[in-house]
Amino acid sequence: MAKVIITGATGNAGSAVLTAAIASPSISQIAVLSRKPPFDTSSKINHIQLPSAEYPKGFDEIPPELVDRLRKDGYESCIWALGISQTQVNKEEYVKITHDYAVTAAKAFSSIGTSEAPFRFVFMSGEGARQDEKGYQLFSKVKGKTEKELFAMKSDKFDVVNIRPGGIIPSPEHRERMGIFMGQGFRAMGAIFRPIWPSMIIDSPDLGVACVGLAQGKGWDQRDAEGVINNPKLRQMAQDWV
Repeated sequence: MAKVIITGATGNAGSAVLTAAIASPSISQIAVLSRKPPFDTSSKINHIQLPSAEYPKGFDEIPPELVDRLRKDGYESCIWALGISQTQVNKEEYVKITHDYAVTAAKAFSSIGTSEAPFRFVFMSGEGARQDEKGYQLFSKVKGKTEKELFAMKSDKFDVVNIRPGGIIPSPEHRERMGIFMGQGFRAMGAIFRPIWPSMIIDSPDLGVACVGLAQGKGWDQRDAEGVINNPKLRQMAQDWV
């Protein structure tokens, strides 16, 4: 039985990851690091609020006492699904949320693993990310930079996979939380791309299944030289592991 850390659990991707982790008989415990409690409830969930009185710096710092707590509780992996659209914040905030928080957490969690059982870090990037940072859009450069720095942290005690889902089609439950405009927009995207270009999208429940499988150590041989698994492979993993 595995124990997994999940961030971004109230977002489109993260909420689906959490739902898949709850449903998986191979997952015994889930540490949800978030500002707000997740929508799903389960006896498996251990919600750790960031920031809080106990951890006042939030995601700006993952303090040693939190790392020790996670180590003692036996957590073996993290699915990092925390993120935000570049259209919702300014550049500095986007870099902090997308890059700084992920790298800070990875550095902290890298001390949890051992050479016998390396800690697994699954970073939720996105199609279009470029590790050479030559993409035209901000997300392409920042996510690519984050991927590259995370993958450079690999060691015998810490392993990283960068996943690049395409357009993530929300579950009906999460679509209702997104509001009419955004929810209907994603629904239309799915209706358009599903029949003509399915490799460019992924249903959020399928993404959740793929992430949970990766967190348990499956499919890591599918990484390319940059530590990346692209959307078509994620779709296939979901079909194979459901």
